[in-house]
Amino acid sequence: MPVATAANASALSASEPTTLPQTAPPSDNSSLGEIRFSEEGTVRWDGEQLYVWRNESSTLSTRFHNTGERSLYEFCAYAEDDDGKQVELDCQQMNVDPNGSRKVVFEFQRYPPNVSGERNVTVVATRGFGDEEAVSTTTTSRIFVEKSGDYDGDGLSNEREAELETDMNSQDTDGDGLSDRREVTKYQSSPLSSDTDDDGLRDQQEVYLGTNVTDPDTDGDGLSDGAEVDEHGTDPLVPDSDGDGLTDSEELALDTDPTEEDTDGDGLHDGAEVNGHNTDPLAADTDDDGINDSAEVGLYGTNPLRADSDGDGFSDRAELRLGTNPTNPATTVGFAGLALAVLAGVGVWYRRSDHSVATAVRRRGSDLVAAVRSPSDSEQRVVEADPGADDPSAAPPFDSQIPLSDDGRVLRMLHEESGRLRQSEIVERTDWSKSKVSRLLSRMEEEGKLTKINVGRENVIALTDETPDWADSALR
Repeated sequence: MPVATAANASALSASEPTTLPQTAPPSDNSSLGEIRFSEEGTVRWDGEQLYVWRNESSTLSTRFHNTGERSLYEFCAYAEDDDGKQVELDCQQMNVDPNGSRKVVFEFQRYPPNVSGERNVTVVATRGFGDEEAVSTTTTSRIFVEKSGDYDGDGLSNEREAELETDMNSQDTDGDGLSDRREVTKYQSSPLSSDTDDDGLRDQQEVYLGTNVTDPDTDGDGLSDGAEVDEHGTDPLVPDSDGDGLTDSEELALDTDPTEEDTDGDGLHDGAEVNGHNTDPLAADTDDDGINDSAEVGLYGTNPLRADSDGDGFSDRAELRLGTNPTNPATTVGFAGLALAVLAGVGVWYRRSDHSVATAVRRRGSDLVAAVRSPSDSEQRVVEADPGADDPSAAPPFDSQIPLSDDGRVLRMLHEESGRLRQSEIVERTDWSKSKVSRLLSRMEEEGKLTKINVGRENVIALTDETPDWADSALR
């Protein structure tokens, strides 16, 4: 039987099965150490030598510790064949001093063709030559493969898997649902990572969704594909899922709904509100004048950022109810003058507000009706006059008859608080959003109606003539 030894290192051919020698009685405690293979001719995976190139040269070694009285020993290496039977690979004799130890080395150019796949390799030490009783044995398991073969059948050669450091015994090394071959040759993803781009989606999920397995943000909207699918319910293939003119990440920053084109339901797309009209996409009526933003923009031509578009002291909604033009202050003055002239002839009750130039007008009788335009549906409707109009003492305060503009409400609060009020107090009293209050106060300051004073982390709002000297000098 041709074998390879440390002396001749010849090539092994097919070998006949043999039987391992029986272990000697326990009186001899001589022992063989762990079997080791040289790095040459072997492949490491996951930190261990597991694979041996069957057609390449390699070295097998172990260490023998002699506790017996004899010094001549024979060492033989065996491997299981495809039928599970032992095949002798090589044998050699060596002298090992009693109570000494020596390294035993076997060198092979190739292994028998019937030794392939995962097989046990055993080294046996016997006394002298031809002794059938083994003094010691040691066994390890290795996988014998050929470089050109495909041990796991995944479409990648064993040699290619060794280069990629993938598992030759698994078609899907990273367990992501894609075979190693498909990851390497088709998707250019990593066969060693189940989520190549680390976006929260497994590579197989990305293939099914059509997203890019190597790009964490396929649509470039600032959100990872995994976050879009698992957290926000947005489309990872489209930067603007609801088509409202705002990217998904912009909507999340604004607290609008990236899957709903009109978050506040006012008839204007979120993108149009933010980029076109500067209105609040979270409030259907940004200026809180009783008319939703889309009606102000598309129907009445009023300013959705000001409750009193023409600055005549009447809110836009009040003017629409009176039939005057909310974008022209002259129409309100004309209407008020005509009403006073008529009332002077028939006898009426009226009172003037301290905080508005508007005049409350009422007429005796229960038959008066007024045709007004609804701010919500743009249809004409008839509203009966207040029964309390016949009794001046029962008339409600002026502010409940004609709503004040936003500017008027702020100025009234300042007058009630001796000319100064914290900005946060205005937010609490009006229930307006912080952004609306900030915009309103900035505009009023530009118009000279009030002054914003920064005190620590908070703004104090003051009437222009109530600004403290220290704040006035600081502003200069």
